[in-house]
Amino acid sequence: MAVTIAQIRAMLGQPRGLLDDTITEYISIRTLEVNKKRRSSTLYGVSSDNAVSDDLVDAAIKALVSADCLSVMVDVIPTFYPEKEQGAIEQRYKTQARVFRERADDLLKEVADKGGTAFYLKKTNTRLDSTSSSFNDSTL
Repeated sequence: MAVTIAQIRAMLGQPRGLLDDTITEYISIRTLEVNKKRRSSTLYGVSSDNAVSDDLVDAAIKALVSADCLSVMVDVIPTFYPEKEQGAIEQRYKTQARVFRERADDLLKEVADKGGTAFYLKKTNTRLDSTSSSFNDSTL
């Protein structure tokens, strides 16, 4: 499933002043970004059980695009809203943008699975000193 303009408009409550071309451009930009950061399904140990789902990718893209669009909306408020309404609307958009940005960051971390592996690694000593070695010169 791909992210659509209608989904973004619905998430933002059908805002005035947000052009379809703006949404389309942000969808393109964020789709490329998320797909680049997406943990590859070809990595060792990644199976269908622990691979990143398309739904999670779409959710991350939606949250990122919504936050971007809300930032644009704050800038275009004077053009589309009467002066007496601008302050309250700007505050609402800024609050929504902050929430969407936090949600997007969390989803992007899940998509990237930053620092995660499909198996456990632990630190080991790669060198042994002569006193701890079981090798003895007298056995030669």
